[in-house]
Amino acid sequence: MKNKFSKYQGLGNDFIIFDARGNNLDNLFSDNNGNVIKHLCNRNFGIGADGIILILNSSNECFVRMKIFNSDGSEPEMCGNGIRCLIAFLNENNEIKHKSEILIETKAGIISTSINLDKDINVNMGEPVLSPKDIPTKLLLNDFSVPNGVIKINETELNVFAASMGNPHMIVFVNNIEEIPFEVWGRQLEKHNSFPNDTNVHFVELIDQSNIKVKVWERGCGPTLACGTGACACLVVTSKLGKTFDRANVYLPGGKLEITWPNQLGPVYMQGPALKIFSGEVDI
Repeated sequence: MKNKFSKYQGLGNDFIIFDARGNNLDNLFSDNNGNVIKHLCNRNFGIGADGIILILNSSNECFVRMKIFNSDGSEPEMCGNGIRCLIAFLNENNEIKHKSEILIETKAGIISTSINLDKDINVNMGEPVLSPKDIPTKLLLNDFSVPNGVIKINETELNVFAASMGNPHMIVFVNNIEEIPFEVWGRQLEKHNSFPNDTNVHFVELIDQSNIKVKVWERGCGPTLACGTGACACLVVTSKLGKTFDRANVYLPGGKLEITWPNQLGPVYMQGPALKIFSGEVDI
């Protein structure tokens, strides 16, 4: 049967969005028979995307529930760029009337969002998690209360850090982000046994205390142009270590996110754009 979809991107991190309210799309994608998710996300033989977002009715009195699948069919807990794309979709389809607070139910909990006059989307990403068992990671807390350890990849020892924004993230500081063996390190670190549920991997180059560059290897996707939860995790770690202020611009291959963590006992805030690419119908 033909199903309507829209494709959106947040800093180049792109998603196929389906309205799964009142139909069987949730069951179809959850079963993933015939690797339908992988086929739809294939950039040569499908629509092409980093993931698929389903809009579902919420059982927690939220505006809607977001369910997301990575391009390999796995289901992450949360996606910062994805939730901005969801809000942009709902706004452009005239579903959102009051833009000061829009609550979205996710696998990582209830997320509060809002829309600026310039249509940038603000997201309260919730409080970060630095407890190793809750990330989860086998790394141990250092003197800054950040999970930390050394991982050896081939002949190189990497000093790595961890945090969770509802999903696990590894942070690796590098001197020059363009000179690292990105794919070799990213592929091995994603599956490293220090992270029982695998992990997103972020290579961070410090510019100054208000600006950092980040390159993303996303769990279940590989290289992506941006990662919203990852940008937040990077700011949390750099802030805890005293390498940045509590507000910083995070420059990703797809563009800039503004991340703020005004209170280390409180939530992290993300601000950035999300734009429609095209819409259509697909026979699933």
